[in-house]
Amino acid sequence: MHLLFLNRSFWPDLEATGQNLTELCEDLSVEHDVTVIAGPSYHVLTPQRGLWTKDKLGRINILRTWGTRFPKRRLLARMANLGSYFVLAGLAALTVTKPDVIVVATDPPLLGALGVWLKHRWRCPLVYNIRDLYPDVAEANGGVKNPLLLGLLKWSNDLASAKADKLVVLADDMRRRVVAKGVPDHKIAIVHNNVDCRKMHPIEPNAFRARWTDKFVVMYSGNLGLSQQLETVLDAADLLRADQRIVFLMVGEGARKNWLKDRARDLKLMNVEFLPYQPKERLAESLSAADLHLIPLLKAATGAIVPSKIYGILAVGRPFVAMTDENAEAARLARDYAVGFVATPGDAAGLARVISNGADKRAELQKMGCSARRLAIEEYDRPIIARKFSAVISSVNRSDAGGRNAESRLKDPHNPEWTRPKLDAKLPFRASP
Repeated sequence: MHLLFLNRSFWPDLEATGQNLTELCEDLSVEHDVTVIAGPSYHVLTPQRGLWTKDKLGRINILRTWGTRFPKRRLLARMANLGSYFVLAGLAALTVTKPDVIVVATDPPLLGALGVWLKHRWRCPLVYNIRDLYPDVAEANGGVKNPLLLGLLKWSNDLASAKADKLVVLADDMRRRVVAKGVPDHKIAIVHNNVDCRKMHPIEPNAFRARWTDKFVVMYSGNLGLSQQLETVLDAADLLRADQRIVFLMVGEGARKNWLKDRARDLKLMNVEFLPYQPKERLAESLSAADLHLIPLLKAATGAIVPSKIYGILAVGRPFVAMTDENAEAARLARDYAVGFVATPGDAAGLARVISNGADKRAELQKMGCSARRLAIEEYDRPIIARKFSAVISSVNRSDAGGRNAESRLKDPHNPEWTRPKLDAKLPFRASP
């Protein structure tokens, strides 16, 4: 099959969604022809020659559009970045050979509407891969307040949900939220984010950790954005400033990084350090450097976002604190598999207690880490997730082919099932004299 994927973030981008999609497409390209229409990375400079540039990654054909790279701190800048990709992705798609299946993700949020247009243009199945659920995310984090823009996000998501042949969501909490919007459960498939357990594994001794060998390292690694309650982490660090054992590492980039750095400076937090995104080849090392990871998420964003960082943390055998609603996927994993703790969102004192207790009971954390590694191998390893996604694609392609074949058979006079159409008595008709 020829598969067409659309998502702004893709190799060599450092964002987690792009890295996950890259690995999925690499696996699918073993058996399928895969084309990806991607945009420019915000973190890695990529060549931009003309409106889009052809590129290759192994067997994957890439059309990488030109686009603006304004800082994402302001809404208008983000809209320019995403809007330039959206328009050029639509134009680039016109140059692609008709695919058998289209897969559109949600970066940018309006991409589902473009997928619907391409579905009707080519008359082929559409898979809507919801990685962030809009407008729910924007409403939860307050990133978008304009009612017209929120209405546009809702229209795009509702259109894609109604017209797609299948919706792929990341976890059961997201499935419940989509069903609550009126989408039939049978249209939804759960395919979790993957992790390559061969590359993502515990690394000890650890060069990345060398500066903090005598510390209890608490790490947040990922997007320093609006949906994470990272001010609560700084408040917990403030409460634990007297505990010389503990250091907080904030690894990544995002719209709120400068604000968080200024906040930490105002509080004179000597136990907090900020580091940039780590190269993919060093990600296992950096994640392994932590004794305890943090997975914060606004309560209102439960089911609208499923942090992909969960699976990398599991793979390197480290426990985590899910600072989420108790019904969120991260909280479910921590509770059901004993691989972490659950803290109330926004409760800095409660988070500080969990961290302090963890520093006192490192042996228990190590046992949790072993359980985490085993869970990653058995449930979320890269080949397992690739097979699940491939099964979804095959099912919509078979369904579409079956529908076309049935329609053509019923139009064939030589088919025993064919019957001559009956004349509609309501049509104006006069017999010949």
